[in-house]
Amino acid sequence: MPQIEIIRSSEYANRLREIKIFIDNQQVGSIANGKTTIFEVAEGNHTIQAKIDWGRSNIINITLGENEKKSFQMTSFAKHNPLGTFAAIYYTTIASDRYLRLEEC
Repeated sequence: MPQIEIIRSSEYANRLREIKIFIDNQQVGSIANGKTTIFEVAEGNHTIQAKIDWGRSNIINITLGENEKKSFQMTSFAKHNPLGTFAAIYYTTIASDRYLRLEEC
């Protein structure tokens, strides 16, 4: 069965909060700080997105074949932005759809 693996970085920001994982617009689970979770899905096309309160990640579109596995690294704005308070305000208001980031690894 095809699998989607989500690897969440261990970060100080949001460390006590679980991030919800959505596959095909359905919440399939959540992931804790520094953890890895695997979701089994049907063959075919899927969308993946992560959400935490008001913040969201980019939407990933993938196609999985039989027994195929794809892995994605999930980070928050804090991992990529050393601007501190300014970045926090920006990513929680104007850029809430980029608060989290999913990248295929």
